[in-house]
Amino acid sequence: MKVRSLKGSYSVVRGLITFSLAGALACGAAATPLAASAEATPPPATSVGSAETSASMATTGSVAATLTSAPAIMTPPVAPGVKRPARKLTARQIIAKTGRERGLSKAEISALMWICRRESNFHPTSESRNGLYHGLFQLNRGMAGGHPWKDPAWNTKRAIKYMRGRYGGVMRAKAFWVAHHWY
Repeated sequence: MKVRSLKGSYSVVRGLITFSLAGALACGAAATPLAASAEATPPPATSVGSAETSASMATTGSVAATLTSAPAIMTPPVAPGVKRPARKLTARQIIAKTGRERGLSKAEISALMWICRRESNFHPTSESRNGLYHGLFQLNRGMAGGHPWKDPAWNTKRAIKYMRGRYGGVMRAKAFWVAHHWY
């Protein structure tokens, strides 16, 4: 089996560990403390390996019973009261979340995404060539100046406010963009 990177491939790692344990037990290392602790451990709630490793273990007889009760690779425990870091959202996810928070429909969120793709291709730090327009929705210097325009959430909120004020909504802003190639 050729594996380029084991990082993030937990099923491959579990399979390799299971395979190596099966080989060690088959070679007569069944009296080791590791095998004894594996036999004393109750079976886990999830399967240990893939279907291929389960099939190869079934052919070894009693080794299969011992290995299915072996604990799977455990993630390090988290201390009580400690939170795991939150997953960072992409610009598209932030635009959709902000649109939902502002009460936009799915069609309006889709139009918002359409405009953002045309204006900045979802790059929060993009600026126009002349330096007058900034961020995801290419807000002008008057709207973006002195504000956190590189923040996708702020830029989206301000763009929605602008579209509602000037065009009466996101759908009308998209229609204007289609007709004039700017909004």
